[in-house]
Amino acid sequence: MAVTTSYLIPVGDLSLEARLGIRAAVDVKLQEAAQRLKIRDHPDDMVIRDTLPLTDLTLAATDDWLIPGPGVAGTALQYFSSLLGIDRCVGFFGVGVETALASNSRLSLTQGAASAQIRGVYHLEQLNSRLEPAGYFSETIIFIRQETIRAMVIPRLAYAANTERMHLFARTIEPIGSVISAPSV
Repeated sequence: MAVTTSYLIPVGDLSLEARLGIRAAVDVKLQEAAQRLKIRDHPDDMVIRDTLPLTDLTLAATDDWLIPGPGVAGTALQYFSSLLGIDRCVGFFGVGVETALASNSRLSLTQGAASAQIRGVYHLEQLNSRLEPAGYFSETIIFIRQETIRAMVIPRLAYAANTERMHLFARTIEPIGSVISAPSV
């Protein structure tokens, strides 16, 4: 078994080819998870799409990557907690920091509502210090159906509720018809 890794690779350190390769690998892992779980009998009955904050993670009423709570410097803040549906898997592969001040220093992704299993911890300050807008995770984090995904941030500066954005790069696999109603061909 290989060592698990949990760190950010700044987008500037990756070629376009490498970034496309990471996305393709996420899609493969999602297909494998869906087949293993027998979400549908045939792969043609499935679709992989961008993860939507409201639809998939019940994050915000506007389907936006807005952090809902006010941030207190050095105090963990729940970004979201969401139970995946019976027919859905999500793969996270990176993070984009939209706010100019980059007010958060850490992101954690955990499985379980009470953060029972930490699946990844990412120090965002390296993006800030290099003026990078995004970073890719060293490993894809896959959450499967009926798992609770919880994301936590630790602010480095105080901020008001609904003023900070952090876009998680993620893909969702689900049956055709849930969001996308027909195959593309």
